[in-house]
Amino acid sequence: MSEATANGTVFHTHTLSNGLQIVGQPMPDFESVAVSFYVRTGSRDEYDPQVAGVSHFLEHMVFKGTSTLDWQEITLEFNKIGAELNAFTSHESTVYYARVLGEYLDRAVTLLSDMMYPRLAESDFETEKEVIVNEIARSEDQPYNITYRRLMQTYFGQHPLGHDVLGSPESIRGMKVEQMRDYWQRRYAANNMILSIAGKFDWEHIIELAEQHCSQWRTGETGRDVSHYEPATPINNVMVDKKLKQQIMIVAMPAVDIKDPDYYAASLGGSILGDSDGSRLYWNIYQRGLAESASAGIWAMEGTGILLMEANSTPEDAPRVLKMLRSELDSLLEDGVYEDELRRAKDKWISGIVLSSESTFSRMRSLATDWVTEGRLVSVEEEIERIEAVTTEDVMRALKRFPLRDKQVLTTLGPLSEAELLA
Repeated sequence: MSEATANGTVFHTHTLSNGLQIVGQPMPDFESVAVSFYVRTGSRDEYDPQVAGVSHFLEHMVFKGTSTLDWQEITLEFNKIGAELNAFTSHESTVYYARVLGEYLDRAVTLLSDMMYPRLAESDFETEKEVIVNEIARSEDQPYNITYRRLMQTYFGQHPLGHDVLGSPESIRGMKVEQMRDYWQRRYAANNMILSIAGKFDWEHIIELAEQHCSQWRTGETGRDVSHYEPATPINNVMVDKKLKQQIMIVAMPAVDIKDPDYYAASLGGSILGDSDGSRLYWNIYQRGLAESASAGIWAMEGTGILLMEANSTPEDAPRVLKMLRSELDSLLEDGVYEDELRRAKDKWISGIVLSSESTFSRMRSLATDWVTEGRLVSVEEEIERIEAVTTEDVMRALKRFPLRDKQVLTTLGPLSEAELLA
């Protein structure tokens, strides 16, 4: 199906007989094209603790070889066409992408399609385990990363969103290659994937390529548990490390999910509270020299979401900064937001959308996420209209719908004890 928007933007959608969804946006003024396979699986789909981290581990293994190419040949073939090639894994998705000149699109699609059926050799699997364990160790060496990961585990508890994307050294070392193969068999199915493309391409030719390379792919498991989650009570998780010179503080509380009608209003509220520059936390904490950083924002996922407030300060200022984080939230909820700060938040968001729309990579990502969220493609103009339609009343309603004060989860790392921090 093809659809043209009022300003001339063209969207294409097509579904293969096996359920593979294809979405595209031609950008004829560009010489490049970005193409990806978006797999609707991530750490929140790892229900068995024994396979914690398998989504991210599998992302590594996809680059280790297929039935026709080994890992060196994969690298060489993409190098031959000057491709930007990479992948990433999150709580909810795994994405493999390439950006190339339009003339090399056929080869890029051929290679990426081949990679979706990796060989998953046991020898490669055992070797790559230590690569993953070392990646976990590097992450644990970074205080902010530790704090954020512990926050997710503390906030979500046994909910799948509490699963760490990297897994643990124990889960990685204990994993069997048969478990990964089973996970790939279930989750890397045609009807659980999206082929997304933006830039210089011919739509009918893309359909032909997809039919040629992907039409024989199997179908399999789709969907996940998307029930709303909130912690039952407030939680303080205070991790003490006397060697650290700063106190990292992150506070999380329930908020909108990605499909909530109030998503735009809540996101603007988060921006007003704690955008990286020009927000209330920026002016009242960071610009006053009380913290090295102070910010807030909405993280919306399928079925649930959180409002995050975070700051990083000296131990001497940390108790005061933590109180100020919470008092700024209280002030916003009690006094409301002002038209001028809402206008600034809108302008920043709209500017970001317009600037990213000039990137084939950004549009490729947006097409896939739009399809997952709405089952349709959303133009830049429509998204701007949604933002512009938000009123100050909408922002307050979106924030006050949730127990922001009553279910706060604090996770902090630094030299202070709980008694010292909360004094």
